[in-house]
Amino acid sequence: MKERAFSISPDIIPEKDVWFAMGYRDSVPEPRIRDMVNEVKDLLVPKAVLKYMYGEFEAEKISPREMLVAGKRFRPEGIICSYLQGMTHALVFVATAGREYDAAVKEMNAQGDIVQDFIADAIGTVLAEYAVSAIEEDYEGKYGISLPYSPGYCDWDIREQQILFSLFPVNPCGIVLSDSSLMSPEKSVSGFYALGETLVKQPYHCEICRNPGCYKRRTA
Repeated sequence: MKERAFSISPDIIPEKDVWFAMGYRDSVPEPRIRDMVNEVKDLLVPKAVLKYMYGEFEAEKISPREMLVAGKRFRPEGIICSYLQGMTHALVFVATAGREYDAAVKEMNAQGDIVQDFIADAIGTVLAEYAVSAIEEDYEGKYGISLPYSPGYCDWDIREQQILFSLFPVNPCGIVLSDSSLMSPEKSVSGFYALGETLVKQPYHCEICRNPGCYKRRTA
């Protein structure tokens, strides 16, 4: 297992990524909201300590809906499995914006500003995704690597996080998984990258997704 904790500058997080997580997609918020995004980003991002942990395991797709990772059976369903042609290994990961970020948000929220709270939630989402993308940059293996896939998306039952977490030490990166498969800190992500010498990275096909709760489909 490889583990890392690190901090980043607010300038590394593009404001457009925060807007997207807020639901603006390709539109631009009004100037007052843009200013608030930058103010909250400058306040909170320096206080965050991002963390990730990952390990490489043998893996294979065993049916159009199932895969084996380290001998454990997962059922990520058809959308994700359609991307796994050529997979021989998997890079299983957890990543988080960290408890320090939660504490900073709680302190800010004592002011009772619900718009700031909404912006902070979006920034936390972007930070967690940044930590996931840092894993791909850190990976130095010999295989081709896919985009990341996570339980809870593309019809993959979120309860399979229980199996995924069994591959890690207890509370990896300080992340606690509840019996209902919710993670704490809230801004945490688990999942895997498919690996393989012949594996070809494919884009997400969000247009065929049936999950109305996915934030990438949310509109402001």
